Amino acid sequence: MADILSAGIEYARQGFAILALSPNSKIPIKDTLLQPNGSLSATTDPEIITKLFTTYPRANIGIACGDSFTVVDLDGPEAKAALTQAGLEIPECRTHKTPRGFHLLLEHQGTDLPQTAGLLDKVDVRNGASNGYIVAPPSVIDGKPYELIRDLPLGQWPELVAYAASKPSSRPRTGVTAGWDDVTQPSWVATYLSEGAPEGQRNDVTARLAGYLNSKHIPIDVARQLLETFRLACDPPMDERELDQTIQSIYRYVPAENVFANEDVSAPVVMSEIANRRVFRWSSEDLIVSLTRITVSKSGIECWIKFSSHTDPLFGPVRLNLLSSSGRESLTRVLKNRRPLNWQMVLDQVSNMVSSSLEEGGAAKDMRFHTPTAVDEGWCVRPYVQTSQPTLMFGFAGNGKSTIATALLLSKASGTQLIPGIDPGFPGGVMYCDWEDSEEAFNTTATALLRGQGMTWEHDVLKPVLYRRYHGALADYFDAIAKDIADHDIKLICVDSLVAASGDQHSPNDAEAARTWHQVMSALGISSIGITHAAKNSREPSAYGSVYYTNLARQIYEVSADAEPGNDSTVIAITHRKGSNTGIMRPVGLRVDFQSDEYKNARKITYTEADLTQSEVLAPKLSAHDRILSLVATQSMSPAEIAEELTDLKAVTIRQSLLRAKDRGVVTVNAAGQYRKIQE
Repeated sequence: MADILSAGIEYARQGFAILALSPNSKIPIKDTLLQPNGSLSATTDPEIITKLFTTYPRANIGIACGDSFTVVDLDGPEAKAALTQAGLEIPECRTHKTPRGFHLLLEHQGTDLPQTAGLLDKVDVRNGASNGYIVAPPSVIDGKPYELIRDLPLGQWPELVAYAASKPSSRPRTGVTAGWDDVTQPSWVATYLSEGAPEGQRNDVTARLAGYLNSKHIPIDVARQLLETFRLACDPPMDERELDQTIQSIYRYVPAENVFANEDVSAPVVMSEIANRRVFRWSSEDLIVSLTRITVSKSGIECWIKFSSHTDPLFGPVRLNLLSSSGRESLTRVLKNRRPLNWQMVLDQVSNMVSSSLEEGGAAKDMRFHTPTAVDEGWCVRPYVQTSQPTLMFGFAGNGKSTIATALLLSKASGTQLIPGIDPGFPGGVMYCDWEDSEEAFNTTATALLRGQGMTWEHDVLKPVLYRRYHGALADYFDAIAKDIADHDIKLICVDSLVAASGDQHSPNDAEAARTWHQVMSALGISSIGITHAAKNSREPSAYGSVYYTNLARQIYEVSADAEPGNDSTVIAITHRKGSNTGIMRPVGLRVDFQSDEYKNARKITYTEADLTQSEVLAPKLSAHDRILSLVATQSMSPAEIAEELTDLKAVTIRQSLLRAKDRGVVTVNAAGQYRKIQE
């Protein structure tokens, strides 16, 4: 944090306006208080900059062009070759090394050097038009740093200004950008960029535009600037956060390479992050093809396939064997009646890419030259949910795991600690995806939790709390969940339960069910809690289902309860079973108190700290060391006396634990051989 914060303060001192960008990204962070308008919130205020990079210590840093400077972006060796061919010599000026090339910072030259992409091959110009900004040192993208290599004043480049003025195609056709290098804008692109889209279609049109730019290999930060005029042209203007998140979701798609294409059908962009799901987008043809439940059988590749435009459904879903020529021909005849298009080419592309992706493995990499990717290991809700990582929470029915998950979600949405010992961080939107209960049951529990802290929905819950009831497989709802995440800026999602969410295609004991859950959560890109049941084995409870659920989760917690029938107070143990980046933390004891109405519905739920050593049922969840220290905290006891109390521990375990505690200065021993904990 110190490096990025000090860099931000230094940039501001030099007069550059600063933006905080998402970690490992070029997209501005949207923070309601500190950076409410994304790229429009660039600031030189040291106090705001300090708060930004203290709140987001892993953020990248951007500097807004504004009216202060112009940037010439040289994207690789081809850019230098193009400049040489045009007779242009790079001037002496402030220069930043980017992962693929260089940023040259020039004095702002007004309309003489307009913002444009493709002024020359791999040479782009950015300035204050459309809120231009650049990623700045010491930011890191995919493990590759931005570096200051020439600490010089802003430069001048009159020869480039003259060249730009002499090149007609450098003038923007839509007010946003020039003709892109070797890219001809179709009429629909120019129309949307200049006229916007009506309310209700803005996200769909944004997705289509972003898909087109992605298919033409336009970098995401350039695409964001190109679409700024579209955002402002919409009536009413599109929310900046919605635009950013839609662009990010579309840039998860990868432009198809080496696939059948002709003048009738272009090559699509493809999302294949989830094993049994593929989504193809043809922006020029206004077509989306979604394949779910992809399975390989002896007869071919079976799937459910659905067709739509970017705004309306077209046909499906229907079952299809992608390797069956007769099945594809039959489907082609049906589709031709819906809309004229070379459907045979479309299905050939889909079949080819799906079958190829199922066969190919990852390319071998020489790890001597591998640069580790930057990973954000911060917390969404400390210490239970890490940023953009899946947490697994399991326990037997009735132990309160769903209520705890709901309390964690409400803590995040309100920024308030509903469970002792947690830190919810900055408030964010949350979502509860439910396969097991109902909207009414969730609202009853959530309202009771708020009442337990003297809180209300109206005054204390600062961010959206979404609830949706689902049936079937989690992967089938990926698009709907991703849209909710984008529309409401969701930071934390809960899936209850993983067994039900596996659907009827895979058994929870099937490794594919666990792999699909993990891939869906990874593709959504946010923090998550997965709730599942407990399976009893010979030693201790474990998460029900495939062992891959346990292997793939980054954090795992077991929820156990000690409850007496009819008692309105229960002691709960939250036991940390796995911590990939944290190590194993001590078990947490909570007392949960319920107040119910005459129908036994919860009206008030309150969590407080509890001493697990006082529960005969839950004390074994603690380590032997903690249990022994608890006994000698208030009285002196010999190892034999301790063994009489803790009958499940071996005498040698007790003696060794006491000797280690004595060596660390935690306990004292008297002449009678009795141990006593030293009070802090």
